[in-house]
Amino acid sequence: MRPRERGEGPDAASPIAVRLRGLADGTVVCDAVDDGELERVEEEFLCASGERWGGVWRGLPVAALLDRPDVAIDPEATHVRVGANGYAVCVPIRTALDAVLAVERAGDPLPPARRPRFVAPVDAGRTVRGVRELRFLRLGPSEEPRDYEDLGY
Repeated sequence: MRPRERGEGPDAASPIAVRLRGLADGTVVCDAVDDGELERVEEEFLCASGERWGGVWRGLPVAALLDRPDVAIDPEATHVRVGANGYAVCVPIRTALDAVLAVERAGDPLPPARRPRFVAPVDAGRTVRGVRELRFLRLGPSEEPRDYEDLGY
């Protein structure tokens, strides 16, 4: 990822980190990820805001987090709660592992407040911008993933 430039928003001076919690432990500092670790995906979705977003995204594959030496994830995890400042979705772990934490769209860096964005093949309103936490959970057969969400509506 490219270094931030001056005047790129109120939080431009602080590093953007995603914390892994629950059945996981670690922190991924998005600004410290090497450009070679980014994966290109093409995805289009309708955001909860009503805007349609699509095109080519580049980001850190969530599956690559499993291989990082500074991250530990319990293999019993069944779901991931993707959270950002009062908004969260809970997706099956297989969906999360097919996702990227996008830092670019169409070759342009996402603004710091929207970076990274959870981009996955999911229904409308289930992507998350400004991700700050991935909480790995083990849900029982009778537990409903929606009970772990905070969609703001």
